[in-house]
Amino acid sequence: MLNSALAVWLEQHAEALNAGEADVSLALLQQLGQADVFRQGVPEQFGGLGNTLKDAIETIAEVADYSVTAAFVSWSQRTYIEYLLTAKADTLDEFRFDELLAGKYAGATGLSNAMKFLSGLEPLQIHAEAVDGGWKLNGELPWVTNFHPDGFSVAIATDSAQGPLLFLVPSHRSGFDRRPNLDLIALKGSSTAAAILTDVIVSQTELLSDDATQYLPVIRPAFLGLQCALSIGLIKRSLQQVIAKKHSNVVNDQVAYIQQQLEKNLTALFAGLESGQFVIQARCLFEIRIALSELTQHAIQLELCSTGGKCYLTPYEDGFTRRLKESAFIPIVTPSVLQLKTELSRLSA
Repeated sequence: MLNSALAVWLEQHAEALNAGEADVSLALLQQLGQADVFRQGVPEQFGGLGNTLKDAIETIAEVADYSVTAAFVSWSQRTYIEYLLTAKADTLDEFRFDELLAGKYAGATGLSNAMKFLSGLEPLQIHAEAVDGGWKLNGELPWVTNFHPDGFSVAIATDSAQGPLLFLVPSHRSGFDRRPNLDLIALKGSSTAAAILTDVIVSQTELLSDDATQYLPVIRPAFLGLQCALSIGLIKRSLQQVIAKKHSNVVNDQVAYIQQQLEKNLTALFAGLESGQFVIQARCLFEIRIALSELTQHAIQLELCSTGGKCYLTPYEDGFTRRLKESAFIPIVTPSVLQLKTELSRLSA
């Protein structure tokens, strides 16, 4: 259950977060941390709530009910935390883990390029060259979320002479050039920006994995599962808007259909995450992600059609314009629906 204070704050600031108002955007991460959003699914011995990844997904979905910008940041932070839990549990203090859980320090997933690389869709865009005591990184990160202006660490996949590597790189490192926030059409408060890396030195301690092709399939279920929360929250909010009004049986039938399909996909998602099957059977996870994206579009269109012209009248639109823009992001967030369908086609072949 989402913290009531956070729910009120998100309700009050959803439009400001979407528009990227600076003071609200800066405060977002700590608001989420104070509500224990990032402690969901983290073992108690590491400072978490001791529940499961399902709880983390459901919490981020509740955040998305109010603001997909806030949910997008939550996804990035919680996914970064999952990287540490998966590979660095014995040295968490070195990576400011307590601050990450509290929302006092930002973690950026940074592995969108890596997920495309894993599916053979594009090459890695950062190169690592071995130097004395570590590596030297050069290249570009074209689009990463949660590049908090006060500082962050980002997970980066690189190519190298020894094969694909994964690193955790702090933004204060010399040669790390965070560019201005991207001029998005929505979700502007998500601190999404590019970065240029020029001779950035990383140490052996900051190596997340020395075999990215083995590590990425292991982390991908959490990466995609947590990402699905954005769709889940949007679907539920649009249906709430529709249900709140009295409608014909035609509309009610569509609501029932979306609810049925949502429940079907959530059951499959949570079962697959719990069993671990998505590590070796990624196809099922891809299909769920695609289905939830399509249900998001169905739900937002149902909200529009069932509300009618009032959705085009500012005094009555009740956040619909924001949700419409948020929903347009769901099919293109990496891995995009097109990329997933391309991968499914390749697997079939």
